[in-house]
Amino acid sequence: MEATPFTIAMVNRKGGCAKTGTTHQLSGAFAKMGLRVLLVDMDPQASLTQGFFGPAATEAIPREKTVVALFDDACDPDPDRLLLPTPCQGITILPGANSLDDYNLPKPTETGSLQTSLKGFLREVQGRFDAVLVDCPPNLHLCSWNALLAADFVMVPVQAEDFGAQGITHIQRSIDLALAKYNPNLRMLGYLVTLRQRLAIHDAYEMQLRNLYGSYVFDVSFGLSKDVKEAIAERLPIHFLRPRCKAAKDVNAIAEEILRRIPAARSTPPEFLHFENRVGLGESRKVAS
Repeated sequence: MEATPFTIAMVNRKGGCAKTGTTHQLSGAFAKMGLRVLLVDMDPQASLTQGFFGPAATEAIPREKTVVALFDDACDPDPDRLLLPTPCQGITILPGANSLDDYNLPKPTETGSLQTSLKGFLREVQGRFDAVLVDCPPNLHLCSWNALLAADFVMVPVQAEDFGAQGITHIQRSIDLALAKYNPNLRMLGYLVTLRQRLAIHDAYEMQLRNLYGSYVFDVSFGLSKDVKEAIAERLPIHFLRPRCKAAKDVNAIAEEILRRIPAARSTPPEFLHFENRVGLGESRKVAS
């Protein structure tokens, strides 16, 4: 399958909203579509890396062969040293590490060239991958900021419950700042409702999200599934375990919607997301170019 290469940052300040799970499962869907997938584990918890190799093997990876090498001057950030093939054909990962915590600073705009560490690395591997998915920690510190400055698009997995949606305005402010001053090509791809169940409260919150953010909310959602949980236990995306099950079809639907949204998002003029920034422009959402 041919596709214009893209980089998506998975961002949310809230933990437990399925950022890692969504990234993990989408990698399998895209790989089975024939795309060359790079996963970047920017979360110091390194859950995405553990999702393929397990905790012990992840801990055993030398820090100089993880994403830490992008930030530590004592390490060589050579892609050929850092990129690690996963057991799944078509999926490569830049491994995470717990020691990344030392570099995930809370005031990212004050960190100088460290802000663009990931951007520089992805520039070096340009042409080697079709889809780059960046899994971010549950905060908007330096690791997530790096992703926003390196990405073409932002995706926000949002659990359809009150706690899951509370941080959206903070995310919008960060996206607006990145867009206005650092990454004029950044576009919002959408809010993906995750961990969806057939509950009235989930229906109500999803409706509220759609009322607030309209077409920015994905048409499809990422629901809870026994098959996905079992795939996680097997350390495989569902497409590499049960490619014909309903869960795989559901993930496929998300991947296909992403591919449909990308051309429209690319052709959309830059626009602010947070209401204060829009009001500051006289109700115009457009960013001066």
